[in-house]
Amino acid sequence: MKKLIVFLALVLVNLTTVPLWTQSSPKAVEIVSEVLKKLSPGQWTGRYAFTNYRVDKSEQSYSLLVQAKNSQTVHVSFFDPPRDKGRQILNINGEIWSYLPDSHKVVRLADRDSIGNGDFNNADVLRLNWLDLYDVKIVKESATQYVIDMTAKKESGAAYFLIRLWVLKTGLQPVQQHFYDNAGHHMKTLKYREIKTYHGLERPGLLIMENVITSQRTVLTVQDFQQTPNLPESRFRPDNLGK
Repeated sequence: MKKLIVFLALVLVNLTTVPLWTQSSPKAVEIVSEVLKKLSPGQWTGRYAFTNYRVDKSEQSYSLLVQAKNSQTVHVSFFDPPRDKGRQILNINGEIWSYLPDSHKVVRLADRDSIGNGDFNNADVLRLNWLDLYDVKIVKESATQYVIDMTAKKESGAAYFLIRLWVLKTGLQPVQQHFYDNAGHHMKTLKYREIKTYHGLERPGLLIMENVITSQRTVLTVQDFQQTPNLPESRFRPDNLGK
């Protein structure tokens, strides 16, 4: 009986020390890290243009400047259309503020709020610290691609419950992502296209976000992209928005 009690105690100890959620695999972490180096290589500046294509056949186009101090500190400035010129968005460690030029107010935003009324939301553009937010694991592998599941970590505040990422083995460029909610519903698909070289950095130059629920899409073009060390600290202060 004593031996049985000791055995059961050891089993219980082992069960309590093994997490019930998915843990990252080292190879998946390495692959995702390489993808992120292409999308967010330290301090960088990018000029983006995107167009929303609505189901009523209408189109809305925007132009922005994105500056990143790191993957968790990102500033966005709107230049077009005229009604949005001067609008700014700032993310610092998941806290997102927006400056509204019409009212001269700074308001808080949520991860899931859209950028420019389109299908990219704040998390898609401003929160590229995936490895802080998601556990990653290779779930499938072909001759040319890896398929990696990124599952939201507990209490991470991640915008999605699951992101499935396809990555080319050659060059480790992203191919597409599927975004799911905690009920397993496929909400959006992001397609990465047109690999280009910007100032020595090779990355996708065209991103297409398709909303599975509404059948609408937003097409984002990377007009310019480069590493920009020594960006001013003032750019990333909430009290400096609008200045």
